[in-house]
Amino acid sequence: MSAFLDTILAFPTALFTIVLGVVMTYWLFVIAGAVGIDLFDGDVTLESGGKALSGAIEGGGKALGGAIEGGGKALSGAIEGGGKALGGAKALGAHDADFDVDGGGVLAAMGFAGIPITVSVSFVVFIAWFLSVMSAQPLHAALGGVVPSWLLSSGLGLGCFAAGMVTAGFAVRPLRPVFVARRAPGRDALMGRVCTISSRGVTARTGHATFEDGGAGVILNVVCAKPNELKRGQPALILAYDAERRVYEVEPVDWLLPEELEQLQDPARAAALARVKARG
Repeated sequence: MSAFLDTILAFPTALFTIVLGVVMTYWLFVIAGAVGIDLFDGDVTLESGGKALSGAIEGGGKALGGAIEGGGKALSGAIEGGGKALGGAKALGAHDADFDVDGGGVLAAMGFAGIPITVSVSFVVFIAWFLSVMSAQPLHAALGGVVPSWLLSSGLGLGCFAAGMVTAGFAVRPLRPVFVARRAPGRDALMGRVCTISSRGVTARTGHATFEDGGAGVILNVVCAKPNELKRGQPALILAYDAERRVYEVEPVDWLLPEELEQLQDPARAAALARVKARG
């Protein structure tokens, strides 16, 4: 254990260890945020947690976005190769924003195109750290008496970083379809649509629901002003959006006739039905 600690805290592995610690902290907060969405309801489901995690990965996380960006600046500067920005921001509607590599350039050719920077940096740092840990002692034992230690360590760090870049480029390519950005539906488009309750219940102050948009799904904060028996897994009709509280007003659909339920498949008719119901 002592030898392992000496290795990960020695130059150049220590640099990768620090950034790897920031990366691991970031993903722990992502996971904690996914679980915490339904934590206050006293019950956690894999379905809601999984959807939240998928949205967090696809869109990134604002909670520690600044931390991972700051922790990886040293590496991202080298990755950019001359100061070119790694990626542009992609707005994902209700999801958080993340950065990914543009479709052109050297980085795209290496396989990082379409991959969020948080994922790309995570792969590069872990692979570089692993290679540095595995090769540091054998390399110093073989060449320590011939090449100055500082030069050998510097060369090792650059070599592991370069190898990590190349290897990570191949490793993240199969993940590209997972991070295809889908534009989330706007607030107006949600009026009159049916969502699925994901919290244990919905009150006049709190509640959660999901709306299937053909992708990872959209997580909504919902409330219902009148007494109701809405529970997890039940459908609810979205009536309006309260911009001040940033919540969607919903109510059960059990009052709808069968023919009115069929109308909800048409967004235009569903929105009109929601407006009538909201006024009445």
